[in-house]
Amino acid sequence: MERKLYKFLIINFILFLCFSNLLLAQSGGIKGKILDDQTKDPLPYANIVFISTGFGASTDFEGNYILRNIPVGTYNVKISYLGYKPIVLKIEILLNKMIEKDFRLTPESIEGIEDVVVTAQVQGQQHAINAQLNSTSVKNVVSSAKIQELPDANAAESVSRLPGISLIRTGGEGSRVVVRGLSPQYNQITIDGVELSGNVPSGLSDRGTDLSMISSNMLGSIEVIKAITPDMDATAIGGVVNFGMRKAAKGKKNRTNIFNNYLSGVELISQGSYNGLKSTYGDYKLVGSVERRYFDERLGVFIQGNVEEKNLSSNILGVGYVLEDKTHGDDGIPLLSNMSLTDVHRIRNRYGGTVTFDYEHSTGDIGFMNFLSISDTKVTKRSESFPSDAGSLTYSILNDPFTLVNYSNLLSIKQDISIFQADIKFSHSYSEREAPGTARFNFPQLNAVDATLVPELRKMHPKELATYMTRSAQSAYLLSIGYENNITKDRAYTGSVNFTTDLNLGDILTSKIKFGGAYQYRDRSYDREYWYGSMFDDGQTVALALAEQLNVEPVALGGSGSPLKTLSYYDFITKDYDYGKFLKGDYTMGEPADLDMILKASKIARANAGKNIDQVGFKKLRASSKTSDYTGSETKSAGYIMASINLGTQLTLTPGVRYQNLTTEFTGSRGLALVAGDLQDTIVTEKLSHGYFLPMVHLKYRPFTWFQIHFAYTNTLNYPAFSRITPRYLIGQNSISYNNFRLKPAKSENFDLALSIFNNEIGLFTINGFNKNITDLIFSAGKRFPTKEEIAEKYPEIPPGFVAGRNFYTYINNKHKINVYGVEVDWQTHFWYLPGFLSGIVFNINYTHIFSDAKYPRTERRSLGFDPATGTEKYKYIDTFYVARLLNQPKDIINLSIGYDYGGFSGRLSAFYQDNVFKRPNFWLQERTHSDKYFRLDLSVKQKLPWYGIQVYFNLNNITAEEETDLNQKTAYPAAQRHYGMSGDLGIKLQL
Repeated sequence: MERKLYKFLIINFILFLCFSNLLLAQSGGIKGKILDDQTKDPLPYANIVFISTGFGASTDFEGNYILRNIPVGTYNVKISYLGYKPIVLKIEILLNKMIEKDFRLTPESIEGIEDVVVTAQVQGQQHAINAQLNSTSVKNVVSSAKIQELPDANAAESVSRLPGISLIRTGGEGSRVVVRGLSPQYNQITIDGVELSGNVPSGLSDRGTDLSMISSNMLGSIEVIKAITPDMDATAIGGVVNFGMRKAAKGKKNRTNIFNNYLSGVELISQGSYNGLKSTYGDYKLVGSVERRYFDERLGVFIQGNVEEKNLSSNILGVGYVLEDKTHGDDGIPLLSNMSLTDVHRIRNRYGGTVTFDYEHSTGDIGFMNFLSISDTKVTKRSESFPSDAGSLTYSILNDPFTLVNYSNLLSIKQDISIFQADIKFSHSYSEREAPGTARFNFPQLNAVDATLVPELRKMHPKELATYMTRSAQSAYLLSIGYENNITKDRAYTGSVNFTTDLNLGDILTSKIKFGGAYQYRDRSYDREYWYGSMFDDGQTVALALAEQLNVEPVALGGSGSPLKTLSYYDFITKDYDYGKFLKGDYTMGEPADLDMILKASKIARANAGKNIDQVGFKKLRASSKTSDYTGSETKSAGYIMASINLGTQLTLTPGVRYQNLTTEFTGSRGLALVAGDLQDTIVTEKLSHGYFLPMVHLKYRPFTWFQIHFAYTNTLNYPAFSRITPRYLIGQNSISYNNFRLKPAKSENFDLALSIFNNEIGLFTINGFNKNITDLIFSAGKRFPTKEEIAEKYPEIPPGFVAGRNFYTYINNKHKINVYGVEVDWQTHFWYLPGFLSGIVFNINYTHIFSDAKYPRTERRSLGFDPATGTEKYKYIDTFYVARLLNQPKDIINLSIGYDYGGFSGRLSAFYQDNVFKRPNFWLQERTHSDKYFRLDLSVKQKLPWYGIQVYFNLNNITAEEETDLNQKTAYPAAQRHYGMSGDLGIKLQL
C-alpha cells in the first residue's frame, strides 16, 4: 500500500512540475522589506496584499517579504500592520523580473500629533498580535521586544503569561509547562523548531523538559503553537513551545557615541537578588553579549554568555489521607495517614551561552545556532515525618546534588532552487542529568506522640496535630541509610528538508504547495547504583565504623537494653542552620542535622558496606541498581504534503497530511528479586514500530477587515515515556512490576475555533474554543490480579509459575476515549488614543477555563460467597474504571498585566490567578487532591539613564509571598503546602 502511495505522489508531483512551468511563463515577482518609517526597524508579520486578487504575503521575523509568480501587469497594493496607518500604492510587475522595493509605515496617532514614539512594550505587543493573526497555525506569541524590555526569571516564566498556560514550579521558579491542562510530557519543547532533548530524570517517567535552564536574555521570540500544521513534528498533544534564539539585529549603531565602533553592540547586565524565605542577598546574575553585522549587514554574529546563582529554597508540608471506612460512599471521612514537614535548601548555579551566525545572500540565507546550558543544583532536604498509626517521628536528611547539561547545534539553509524555496536543517541535541551522590539518613524517635491519642489525632487538622508532637534529638537513633548515583543521557540527530513553491491558477485563486520530510535518530541511556540498608545484621559493621570515625558514643539500637548499636540523632545536629519561621510560623521543626557530618558518614558507610546477600544491613542492592537501567535508540521518520490555498484575500484553506513513524529498540533487565536485594536476571532487547497517517486542515476567513475566523482540525501523537517501554520486569516476593514495551503512542484528534476582532483601537480580542479527543492515553493500571490465562495472552514473557499470589503492576493504553475541552479569551491592546500620560498604558488580559473527562483504570474485588470446600470466601477481580479529571489540569487561569512606558521609564505589574488544579486521582473522593486558589503579583520597572546607555531595573517576584496549597477534596484540609517567599532583583544594564 505504501509503495502505491509513493508512486501516486511521484507521478502527480512530476505532472505538477510540468504544469507549474507553463503557468510561470508570463510572470514576475517582488521582494523587499516593510519598515517603521521613524525608527527604520523591521515590522515582522506585516501584510502586503494585491487588491482584488489572491496574491499576498506576510513578512518574516526580519521584516522581509517575497512574492513570486505574479502575472505581468499593474496592481494596487495595500501594505498594513496593526497599530500603523496602511498605505496603498500602484506596483507594476515586469516579465521575468524580481522587483526589489521597501515600504515604510507610520504608527497610528491622535490627530494633530505627527511624531509618535513606539515604545518597547507597545512594539512587542504589536509584533505578537500581527504574528498571531497572520500565522497558518493557531498560536500565541511573546516577541523579542517584550522579552528584552522586561525579562522574566527564565523562559518558563515568560511562557506562563500566555493563554492556557500553567507552570509546575521548583522552589517558586517555573520549570515545566502545562498547556491546556495537559502535563509537561504531552508537550514538545523546541529551539528554532528543533526538538530539545528530554532532560528530566527517568524516575519521573516522562519525556518532559525542564525549561529553567533557558535564560530569557538569549531569546529572540517565544511561540506556543496549539494547532500544528503538517510540516511540524506531530509529537504534541497539548502544544509546542518554540524558543527562537536571538540573532544580531540589523541597523544597530553605537548607542553612546563615546567608543566609536569598537564596542558597538556590546551589552552587559549585572544583577543582585534577595530571597525573602531565607533572608539572603547573595544571589547574582551576570550577562554579557555582543552583536555585530558585517559585509553590508549580510553576515551577523551574536555571542552571549551568562552566569547565575539563585536560592530556590522552600518550606513544604505534605499530608496523606486514607479512607478506612468505605461503607458510606462519599459521606465517609478520611483519616490522616502521614504528615511530613520538609525544609528544602536549594542553591542553583547556572552557566550558559549562545553563539549564532547568520548570512544572507541574494538567493537565500544560512544560519548556524549553538546553545549551551549547565545547571548545577545542590539540594538539602531536612524532614520530619509522622506516620500517624505508630505515634513515632522520623527525622530525615537528604542530600541531593545534581547537574543538568544541555547543548544544541543547528545548521539551517534556505535556498531558492528554480521554482522552489528549499529549507534544510541539520541539528544535534544532547542532554545529560547526573546525580552523583544522593544520600539519605533516617532517625526514628519512638513515642513522639502518646499512642493512646493516635486515633483522635488522625481526625485533626494537620496544624493542630503538629502541636501534639514531642521532639527529642537524644531519643532518636540512626536506623537506615540510602545512597545512590544515577545518570541519564539523551542525544538526538535530526535532519529535515522542506520545499515550497507557488501555484497560481489566476488572479483570485492562488496557492503555495509545501512538501518534505524529516528523520531523527536518538540514543538514550539510564544507569543507577543504589545502596540501602539498616543498622541490623551486618549493618552493625557500619554503625560501629561510624561511631569510631566520627568520634561519637554509640547508643542502643531500637531502645535501651538492645545489644545492637547505632548512633544518636543528637550527635548529628547543628546550631549553624536555622529553619526560621517555617511555613510563615504555622509549624515548628526540631533541631536540624549537620550536612557536613552526613556527607562524612555517607563515605564511611559505603566504605564499610555489607557483603552478605542474605542479611539486611547497609549494602549495594543489585536489584534496585540494575532493574531500572536501560539503553536504547529511536528512529523517527516523517513525510508530509500541504497546500495553502487563497481565494482572494479573505479565505485561506490549508489542507495536508503527515505520515510519522517511530521505531524503538530498547534493552533492559528481566529478573527475579532474591533475598536482601539480590537479583537473578537476563538482559533483553525489544524492537517495535508505530506509524500513523495524520490528516490536518486549517481554514481562515476574514469577512471584514476587523474580523477573522480560524478553524483547525489536527491529529497529534504522544509517545510513551522511555522508562515505561524498556523491556524490564521484576518479580518480587509479593508483586510483579512489568514495563509494557508494547504500549502504543497516544493519539489526539483536535478541534480549534478562534474568533478574532482587531483594529488599531481595539488591538486584538480573541475567543478560542478547543476540544481534544484522546485515545490510547497511557495510564498506570494500578494493582491488578490477572489470571494465568491473561498473563499468557498479554504478557507471555513472564514465567507462569510466578503469577499466583502476586499483585501485578503495569502500564496500559486506556481503551476509553479522554475528552479535554475549554475556552481561552485574550485581549491585547494599548491606549495610544487616550490623552496625555494615559497613552503610554499597555494592557493584556487572558482567561482560560478547561474541562476534562478521563476514565481511570481500576480493579474491583467482588465476593462470590463462601466456599465450603475450602472454608474460605471466594473472590472475583473485575477490571473497571472511575471518572475524574486529568492530572495537573486547572479549571481556571487568569493572566493580567498592565504596562506603562513614558520617556525612559518602563514598568509592568502582572497578576496571575489559578484555581483547582487536579493533583491526585483516586476512585474515592476522600483520597483525591486539588489545589487551592493561587494568586501571585509580580512587578518590573526599568529606567533609562542619560549616560552611556545605562539602564537600572528592579523586579519584585511573588510580592505577597503567596503559598501553593493542595487540599483534600472531601475535608478541604491541606494535603500539601509549598512556601517560597518573596524575591527581588536589582540590576544595571549597559548597552553600547
